[in-house]
Amino acid sequence: MAKPYQEGEVWSFRLRVQGQDIYRTGFTKADDARREHDRLRQKILEAAKPKRKGPFQTTVGEALQAYALERFPFMKGSVQEACRVNRYLRSCGLSTIKVNKPTLKSEQRTEGAPEHVYWAVNLEPASQSRQVPHGLQAHRQSQADRTADTDRLRRQLARTRMAQVMPYHIQELVDTMGKDGYKPATIGLERALLRRLFSYARKSWLWMEPRSNPGKELKMPPIHNVRDRVLTKAQWRRIVAALERGRNCYVAPLLALLLETAMRISEPLLHAAWKNVDWERCLLRLQDAKAGAREVPLNPGAIEVLRLVKGLPREEGDLRIFPITYESVKAAWNRACESAGVEDIRIHDLRHTSATRFTLELNGNIPVLKILTGHKTYSQLTRYINVKAADVARLLHNRPLTEADAPAGMHLEPPRSVNASAPAQQWTPEDLPANVVPLFRRAK
Repeated sequence: MAKPYQEGEVWSFRLRVQGQDIYRTGFTKADDARREHDRLRQKILEAAKPKRKGPFQTTVGEALQAYALERFPFMKGSVQEACRVNRYLRSCGLSTIKVNKPTLKSEQRTEGAPEHVYWAVNLEPASQSRQVPHGLQAHRQSQADRTADTDRLRRQLARTRMAQVMPYHIQELVDTMGKDGYKPATIGLERALLRRLFSYARKSWLWMEPRSNPGKELKMPPIHNVRDRVLTKAQWRRIVAALERGRNCYVAPLLALLLETAMRISEPLLHAAWKNVDWERCLLRLQDAKAGAREVPLNPGAIEVLRLVKGLPREEGDLRIFPITYESVKAAWNRACESAGVEDIRIHDLRHTSATRFTLELNGNIPVLKILTGHKTYSQLTRYINVKAADVARLLHNRPLTEADAPAGMHLEPPRSVNASAPAQQWTPEDLPANVVPLFRRAK
């Protein structure tokens, strides 16, 4: 058994067990070094053999690369995560992560597979450095100058052995990112990546060191990103009037459907096909979404919007409900809001508006609202219910809502029932909910 030895004013030891070469130093007494030596040796012998080279032989950069190759194929947000990982990989000269849509059948999900494969993940040699366009070089250089301290700490962390990472290493990175001007949400995402890495190494690779996750129990800057913008009926009417002047006939119905269902824009745009519509039960079955597969209840307004879209011109054999891109929708939305004079409003605010509208219409029936919005937790749902003090005061005094203060899409009178199986030609604009009347007239 190797004995501790003195290096200057501190004591150190070297240990080789189950193919792992371990070096530890910084002990003030020989007994302290000996106890740590015995503890590590016993812990490694009792545990199963770790995967890969182990925490004493693997740097953070190497671990991030291995983690990305193993987990990113099954993560929806891998494109954004790869950007964060690649900052560490470039800093220590490792091959970077490249994420693409799977093209081969072998890369896609097979019957009975436990997880869905979203991406094909490969390594790109470090020699293939990114080419920065000439016009962006000055901007990139100014960014590099601003974040020089953060980049230095990332480089140090990427070259540190996993077993040697301490909470203060990551805390220093967090604090420096704040000083360099990173937003709290961005800092939180970086910390979350490192925390998941150490958790995955312990659970999946059976790495016993470090003893506790260094990404936990840190002091993080508060995140103030709560969004409570609710579109009123009057504003929505002006926006719809502006959308009617647009060239793309699918944009207005798509936005109206978001308002009638509280869906995320990616759900009808990327995951909804005509085969998913259950007209009899008034449901839209999404095979995949941000929170997984779910069924979206369709109210009378949503049913009529889908009827309208079904009659719009489309390419032969197109099975998507909305054969358009997010970029075209966003551009049309921005033009319409500018033309309507409605400021500080985003497409995602329609989800806030719809959730608030249904809260008022359904008298705050939270379990029903949770099914409508598709949220997994009640805490996430409440972020989208933006009832104001003025709304509560109106209820207390039994004052009616007006178009100037009612959420867009809200029925100021009791809604009429809709027979989903009725032929489309039997409907007239007077039978439709007020917020989709302009869309119906445009299609005619």
